[in-house]
Amino acid sequence: LYYLSKHLALRGHECIVVTQAAHRRAKPTEQMDHLVVRNLRGNLLEARKWEYYTYPENERNHIVDELFSRDDIERNVEMLIPELGNVLKEFHPDIIHAHSTYVIFNRVLHRLRISHRTPPTVLTVHGLPKHLVLPGGEQTTDYGQLAQFAPFDIVLGVSKHVTRALTRWLGSQCRVELSYIGVDLQVFRRLRGIGKSWDIAFMGRLELEKGVDLIPSMLQLLSKEKQHNVSMVITGEGSFRNTLLGELERLNLDSTVEYLGVIPLEMVPEIINRSKVFIYPSRREPFGLSIVEAMACQTAVVSTNVFGPSEIITPGRDGIVVAPDSATELVDAVHSILGNPADRNKMGAEARRTVESRFDISRHTAQLLEIYEDIVRRYT
Repeated sequence: LYYLSKHLALRGHECIVVTQAAHRRAKPTEQMDHLVVRNLRGNLLEARKWEYYTYPENERNHIVDELFSRDDIERNVEMLIPELGNVLKEFHPDIIHAHSTYVIFNRVLHRLRISHRTPPTVLTVHGLPKHLVLPGGEQTTDYGQLAQFAPFDIVLGVSKHVTRALTRWLGSQCRVELSYIGVDLQVFRRLRGIGKSWDIAFMGRLELEKGVDLIPSMLQLLSKEKQHNVSMVITGEGSFRNTLLGELERLNLDSTVEYLGVIPLEMVPEIINRSKVFIYPSRREPFGLSIVEAMACQTAVVSTNVFGPSEIITPGRDGIVVAPDSATELVDAVHSILGNPADRNKMGAEARRTVESRFDISRHTAQLLEIYEDIVRRYT
């Protein structure tokens, strides 16, 4: 949203981001360069959700009753309706563009739309269907919750796989279309004069879904093959962080890995540029924006042949894809790239061309503006 709102602003459009407060002490209004962020409190369900995810998976069952109550969703929605309503009165937006709201804001917007208090509304869905357990204990899916309350004039999927899944779940409720998201090519580019500090980079959520548990065995095998330690940088946060760092220490690999935690946005292109290979061994990836960012920087990418990455990468030309869960294939791919600088540079150049032709945020912004104009015309 940061880069999309920047490109909308460059075209003369004012944007405001409205979200649920992600922590209890969040300020009501925050300024991020060109962007104003309004944090709605509700009953702080979102903040409590993120507190829950800070616990290791094997400890989460013990704190559920302490953090959540059965009527959390209903209470949160009731409190957010006037909060969002006041923002809409203050800002008078021509359009609302929601992102991956499945349970809360779709209910809020549904209630506001009934009372004729919302402008045309777009939803972009960034994820594939996944299992949910609601505060009351109900077993469901995020797409199932979305299908119950879908007050949107159009729903956009970020990949073909996501778009097909949305069509199956929503049926004729909403118009569903594909809309690949893009990256800022002026920000994510090859930076001249920057040397390579690491052999490998991983930047993303430290969760099993992202395949980060493969990293220790990958590094161990690579070090044996190359007869010396392979250097790596890891950024991000997640419930698997402590387990990952502990395993690296147990295998005496921690001295070869630099863990930077959550880094500022402006540091991302530099970290990518300072790495020879960018890995993203995800088991389930709806799109893969981090992959596109690395490709735009002309850094060779190794990912998996699942969902989004399979739509982005042409294997052997602008990247390499391997089977998920295969540390051996991951090692072979990374070893091949590290051992062939000329092929690595050629792959990086092809990757940049792919992003320029298919994933430029300027093109994505223009497409969105056409969609906005179309639904505003239909609405009036």
